Amino acid sequence: MKREMTVVIAGLETKSEKIRALLHEGYMRTEVADFLNIRYQHVRKVAVDAGIEGGLQRGLVVVPRSKPIPKVRADVAIDVLADAGFERLGMWVADGAGGIGLDTSAPRDAGVYVFVVDGLIKYIGVSRAGIRSRMSNYRLGQAGQKTSARVNQIINEHVSAGTVVEIYIAMPPALEWNGLPVITAAGLEAGLIKMIQPPWNKMGVES
Repeated sequence: MKREMTVVIAGLETKSEKIRALLHEGYMRTEVADFLNIRYQHVRKVAVDAGIEGGLQRGLVVVPRSKPIPKVRADVAIDVLADAGFERLGMWVADGAGGIGLDTSAPRDAGVYVFVVDGLIKYIGVSRAGIRSRMSNYRLGQAGQKTSARVNQIINEHVSAGTVVEIYIAMPPALEWNGLPVITAAGLEAGLIKMIQPPWNKMGVES
């Protein structure tokens, strides 16, 4: 059983000492940041420098219906996602013909993807047909696909201006609920959009 946070940090002077003590006690990184009223990146850096791998929630947790989806500050959201398992895929680049392309090959698996500019999450989407297929849609930006065309234009404007637009992805496994199939990626996308509220997601949940 964990001790109260105030008890854990009693007698400790520096923020780093308090962070390490609370993480060793078993508290989550987000809990430590909130309790000490410091940035999540500060907690993350201390944990990484100290080689502390704890403080991260893994697996599935059943939450009460009354528990609201937490909001995450824009400047820490990508660190939270990276700690949760999102990985950097690459970035959008100019294709030399007035369009855009990826600097790497995207996986064919279904999953959730995130577009990041200057460390801030700008867009969150999901692809059931495969991330590679979805990135191809954004690359082409065909007028018949309104969302793809709109996001293509935004990315193109940023890339043309020399701004780096990074791509992070996650491919959570499929699950079952009472023997029924659950598309985990779709639920993850919806939850993240509600939690982060990225500006390029024009009308709530978009795929």
